[in-house]
Parts: sequence; C-alpha cells; structure tokens
Amino acid sequence: MKDYCYGLTTKCVGHCVLRLPRRIALFIGASLATVVFLCSRQQRNRAYTHLEQSLRLDDPFAVQQLVRRCFQNLGKNLMEFLQFPRMSPEQLHQFVTFEGSAHIDRALAQGNGAIILTGHLGNWELLAASIVANGYPLSAIARQLRSKRLDKILRLYREKAGYSSIDRDASVRRALRCLKRNELLGILADVDTRTEGVFVDFFGRPAYTPYGPVAIALKTGAVILPTFIIRQPDDSHRAVVEAPLPLQQSGNWQQDLIVNTQRFTKVIESHIRRYPEQWIWMHERWKTQPQETVRSR
Repeated sequence: MKDYCYGLTTKCVGHCVLRLPRRIALFIGASLATVVFLCSRQQRNRAYTHLEQSLRLDDPFAVQQLVRRCFQNLGKNLMEFLQFPRMSPEQLHQFVTFEGSAHIDRALAQGNGAIILTGHLGNWELLAASIVANGYPLSAIARQLRSKRLDKILRLYREKAGYSSIDRDASVRRALRCLKRNELLGILADVDTRTEGVFVDFFGRPAYTPYGPVAIALKTGAVILPTFIIRQPDDSHRAVVEAPLPLQQSGNWQQDLIVNTQRFTKVIESHIRRYPEQWIWMHERWKTQPQETVRSR
C-alpha cells in the first residue's frame, strides 16, 4: 500500500510539474530543497562534515552556503527530470550546450562503443538526455530503487528522454551488448556501492570505488570518455565530453584496476573541486573503510 501511495503521489506531482514553465518549476524545486535542507539535520550535518574535511574549509558560513546550494541543485535536478516527457531535443538544446562530440565520434569509429564516465555532479540525468538529443544511442547503468512502482516511473521518464537504464545488480550482458552494438554506455562511478571495487584516494582519504568502468574497458576495448554537465548561474547547462582516459595495461590485472580506477577518480574529484555546490556531499562516500572486507558489505 505504501509503495502504491508513493507511486501515485509521484505521478500526480509529475503531471503538475509538466504543466509549469521551466523557470517556475526550478524556483519551486529550489524552494522545496531549501525546506529539506533546513529539516534534514542528519543529511545536512553529514554534508557539512564531508565538505569541511575534503576542501579544508574553516569558514562555517561558507560551508553552510555551499551545502544549501547543493540541496537546491538537487531540487532543480528533480524538476528538470520530471519535465522530461514534454522536452523535445530542440527544447533541450535551448538550455544545454554540448561540447566534445568529436571525442564520441572518434571513439565510435573504432567499433567498440564507448563508456561515458561521469559522477553525481550537476544534473547527470539531463546529461544522458543531452547525449541522446545529440544523436547518440545511450544506455546507463543504474541502481534499482527499493520501491518497484517508483523505479518503474523512473525508468519510464528515462525512456521518454530516449535512453534506457540497465540494472546495476543484474547481469553485465546487457552492458556488453550495448558496447557490441557500438553504442554508448553511461556509468556513474563516484559513490560507495555494493558492487565490486577497490580503495583509491578521493579527497585525501581512501574511498571504496567501483572498478566496473575499467574492467569493462579493458575487456572490450571501449574507450572511457570522462563527461560532465555543469549548471550555470542562469540555470542553463554546459555538457562537455573530454578526451579518452589513458589506461594502464601492464598485464597485471589487479594492479591495472587500481591504477586506472584512481585515474578516473582523480578526474571526477577535479571537477567536484571546481563546482562543489553541485555534488552530493550528503552521500556516505567514505562509509566503507579498508579494514572492512567486501564480504561484510
């Protein structure tokens, strides 16, 4: 019953947001997120701690403002996502600039597909929609929500934007088939998850990080393209596809996984440092520590 109510509420909210002008929807999203910021003490304090420790900030007011803007960015992200069903590629191009398509073209010319590597920075769902709007087929690996109804709605909205999601916990065959069709595979690799991973440095501390992008790239020959989308002061977006990540291939599989996972993690970190107000600092990124075994997860 609870699952049904969540699903019904989400549908009703989605239909209402669809009818709103984009600017008003973003205002409402930021306002609601501010309320969440003020009420969610545990999430807010965790974000404070992570920001202070990672960026070595000693100004409490500056930290508070960054965290508030972080919550507000997520609120705006939600509103933009809920407007996907009415968003045509032409409309999307009006507020999202897309740069670096030549890197995708060169990667696909090799015939092995390409891995779009990104993080929970900016509006990552809009990044996927933008890639598709520019003519590239994309599937994204994502974690299935606990609520089946909400997960179904989430997948439906993604499909309306032109891309599909592959369950993170399911077989990797769909992901490999995507690359075999010479398409793009989107992976977010900046959170502490229950997938196979290694410990690498992230903001000066060991962080358990999924090595899936590296393992897939080394097995298939697909290149890894670091790609990010950043919200601009006027709420437009700038999406940039960067040059392929150079991969170490020494023949030592485990060592190559660690070295290359560290490489892409440093790339993600560099972008978060530039736009700290657009990352998910409330996430328990350093929850798993080296002394813990993967089995205990």
